This record gives sequence, structure tokens and C-alpha cells, in this order.
Amino acid sequence: MIAKLIRIRTHNWRRLRGPANLSRHRARLHHDLERFIKIFIKLCVILHVIHINLLLIYYYNYNAKIMRKSEGVALSSYTANIDQQSPISFQISSHGVTDTGHVRTKNEDSILVHEDENVWIVADGMGGHQAGDFASQTITNNLSLFKQHASLDDSILLLEENILNSNAIIHKKSHKLGPNATIGSTVVCVYVWRNLLFTLWAGDSRLYRFRDNRLERLTEDHSYVEELVRMGKLEARDAEEHPAANVVLKAVGIDDHLCIDFDYFELRDGDIYIICSDGLYKDLEESKIAPIIESHPENMNELSEALLEASLNAGGTDNTSIITMKICQKEADV
Repeated sequence: MIAKLIRIRTHNWRRLRGPANLSRHRARLHHDLERFIKIFIKLCVILHVIHINLLLIYYYNYNAKIMRKSEGVALSSYTANIDQQSPISFQISSHGVTDTGHVRTKNEDSILVHEDENVWIVADGMGGHQAGDFASQTITNNLSLFKQHASLDDSILLLEENILNSNAIIHKKSHKLGPNATIGSTVVCVYVWRNLLFTLWAGDSRLYRFRDNRLERLTEDHSYVEELVRMGKLEARDAEEHPAANVVLKAVGIDDHLCIDFDYFELRDGDIYIICSDGLYKDLEESKIAPIIESHPENMNELSEALLEASLNAGGTDNTSIITMKICQKEADV
């Protein structure tokens, strides 16, 4: 009886290992993987739309005054009309610089300072002489055409659409260069609407905020070493020295589909924001950035030039791009 069971199992195993069955098995796995990817992308889109709608609800309720009587039951003086109670308005001074550095022979970074439409962008191209500069310039060229809408959600969706369109253009270019060609670009896009700052990003370019004499990173890198740090397998101070420090897990143009990270922050008078490619923080330690900001807190031209000079003096091993932004509250009309 045992011998018979062994023969049956051996026969079935050989039959499963046949070329035709293996081919069908692989095809089924491939089909299941495609279905999973499509479902995952749809989920990302749904979550993104939900996030924007929750954001709008937050904003419109942020300026609402809700006063309760001492009994704590009745509500009075509820005002949700943002036209009647508009938020504090700000003016922004900004400046951008980009440099090839001391090691590279070509600058694959690209920046956009688009103050008229309240948009600022840093893009760091990847792909070497094949087309790294093409990738970053595609993003900034596309977004230079952006015109903000009266509606916040329309403006945010249009920015996202421009980045996704850039993703398609870059990915198509990669296919034309051959099967082994991989080009792409990181991006940090900043958009200011009234008293809020929105950011969309992919890759390891960063957005920093300097507030109350403290420098804070507002974006998370999409990189291999960042994942190791997040999992507790690598100390943050050792990340830049890791052999895989340049491995980026998400970028514009790398894949057919791109899920962009998104966040927002409330502006305060005196805030300074820095958008940069990895060329800044690779050579210049974060601990040395804050003192430079403290030395140039008012003039953004001087601040961006000082940060660039410090980065180049610290090594200049990569292309470096920096945009500095100063937030100032407008005086109320008398």
C-alpha cells in the first residue's frame, strides 16, 4: 500500500514538473501579479482622493468659530465662510541655485522657481549621460506651464497630473534607449495656497523647514538606506556612508505607474523652507545647515549661495540644487 502511494505521488510530481505545466503555472503567477498591481494602483488613487477631500474638510473647518454656551449644549456663532473670515496672508521671497559640483561633468539637476503660480520644484535626474538631464528637465518644463486654479483640489490634482505626465514621457524615452536603459528623476514639488504649504515628492530629494531655531526634515526619502533606518537595521548617521546610499526605490519615469507621496503644513511668519537634491546633504551634514540659516535669515539669495558654497567646500561630490523660501506675514490693511 505504501509503495503504491509513493508511485502515485512520484507520478503526479513528474507530471507537475512537465514543461507545459510549468509554463501554465508561470503564466498564472504572472496573471495574478498583474491583477495585484492593478488593484494596488487603484487603492493608491482612492486613498489619494480621500486624503485630498479630508484635507479640504480640515481647511474649511479650520477657520470656523464654534462657541459653546456655559451649559455646553447649544452652538452659536458658527462661521464657515472662508470669504468672510479669510486666513492670514503671506508673501514669499525665494531663490534657487544649481551647480555641477567638483566631480561630475554634467549637471542632471533641474530647478523651477515659479513665484507667480506659487510653485517651487527641485528635480534630480538619474541615468548618466544617457538622459538624466532630460528626465529632470521634463519635470520642470511640464510644471512651468502650471496655472493655479481658484479651487485648491483642482490645483493639487493638476500638479499631480503634470508629474504623472512627466512620468509617462520619461518612461517612454527609457524604452527608446533600449532594454538596459534606466532613466528617471527625483522630484520635490512645493505649492503654497493661502496659509498652507503642500508638497508632492518621489525619491531622495528633500524638503526642510527651519522654525524656532530648529531644522526639521518634512519629507521621507524613498531609498534603500531610509528603509533600513526605518526598520532599525541601520543608524541614520551611517546612512550616507552605506554602499547602497544611492539606491532610490521610487522616482519619476522608472516605472509605468507612479504613486506620489503627498503632505501639507501650516505656514507661520518667519518660516524658512529649503528644497534640495541629495547633493546638499551628502557632503554637508544636517547639523551644519542650521547655523548657515541663522547667519542669513532674511536674504534668500545670500542663504542659497551660502549653502551651495558650504556644500561645495565640503566635497561637491554630486550635482547640488537648492531653493530657499522665506515666509513673511503681510501687514493687515488699515
